[in-house]
Amino acid sequence: MTKRPEPIKLTPQQQKLWSDTRVALLWHCPAFTHILYTMMDKVDSENIALFTKDVPIAATDGLTLMLNPETFFKYNLNERIFICGHEIMHAILNHCIIGRQFQLRGKVPFSDGTTLPYNHDLMNIAMDLVINDLLIESKVGQFNKQWLHDPNIATAKDSVIDAYKKLYEQAKKNGMKSPCSGGQFDEHLAPGTSQGKDAHTASQERNNSEWNTAVAAAANSARAQGKLPAGMERLFNEILNPQVDWKEHIQALFARRLGAGTFDWRKPDRRLIVRDIYAPGRAGFGAGTVVVAVDTSGSIGQRELDMFFGEMSGILEDVRPRELLVMWCDAHVHRVDEVYDPGELNDLRMQKAPGGGGTAFEPVFDEIHSRGLEPEALVYLTDGMGSFPQQAPAYPVIWGNIYKDSKYPFGDVVDIPKQASH
Repeated sequence: MTKRPEPIKLTPQQQKLWSDTRVALLWHCPAFTHILYTMMDKVDSENIALFTKDVPIAATDGLTLMLNPETFFKYNLNERIFICGHEIMHAILNHCIIGRQFQLRGKVPFSDGTTLPYNHDLMNIAMDLVINDLLIESKVGQFNKQWLHDPNIATAKDSVIDAYKKLYEQAKKNGMKSPCSGGQFDEHLAPGTSQGKDAHTASQERNNSEWNTAVAAAANSARAQGKLPAGMERLFNEILNPQVDWKEHIQALFARRLGAGTFDWRKPDRRLIVRDIYAPGRAGFGAGTVVVAVDTSGSIGQRELDMFFGEMSGILEDVRPRELLVMWCDAHVHRVDEVYDPGELNDLRMQKAPGGGGTAFEPVFDEIHSRGLEPEALVYLTDGMGSFPQQAPAYPVIWGNIYKDSKYPFGDVVDIPKQASH
């Protein structure tokens, strides 16, 4: 769906069924009700949901619960609770925005530096498998056996990325058909669909701090009533106290400091066409100069380089710097590569890194100064075992640290676990 769904009025009988559903959801899962009322009440304050015939059964764009009354109310009360909980979980986990980001990239990256092509249908199935198993484990409503559930592929403890990888590998053996039995009852719509906003604007407007505050309040409310299942408790703890993956941390820092480039719908990105749905092409630049520096003293192995460059390529494709420089340094800057497209970072990682001597960080900062550069950011991959400049520069510095005990006198530090490269 690309157009804004048309709302319809409920009949008196449907109003009663919806009232019963909301009361039951509040009784059985107050955490979900809190999120629905505080974060997803953006379209219809009376019904707290958008009822429309433009979705088969249920849908969400990450902000609004959308239901088709002609099909939704055919399910029994407990099944309706399950459906509502399912859509609310998509919103809590930010699945619509995450899915759109993968679609724009055309690939799904993994922590070992590898990627898989993005498949819209399989990604949606992976998201549904994880959520459905969580709801079943937490005894939220009633699962209908005709829906998706396969613990051999994904459980509540799996990330969507892990589920997608397993699902994709199995589907590839079967002509890219899903190996799962059962069907989906919902659609994952582009952010902003319910309000008629473009997806980019809606994605930028999501305030993760507000969502985290709401999740914390929802968890506390349910916990106080003794109605927070263990699976839900585990999930909320992960959301509120995340063990943030290093690449997500760097991506968040870039997004906060630099933003992203703009899109032009008149120039579709042909690489990302999926059936009749296409993504806009990039228009302009989101940043000026970005410098990526690599410690070549010998502490950075090829696996670390593969992982780091593979993910930096994807992040910088989103940022769209006007100029991208890669500096290779141990105690001296041995080489500076000008990269005209972030995708070329993957080519650079195949080249032998120059250096192998001692470690000093000042030469990179001196090189930036001598070139008269004022970079938007410097990202430095290192173990931190070297000498630092006496003063912090005026531009942001992000240290990609691979040695947990290292200390940095300035900048943002992102720990890149060594075990992730083995």
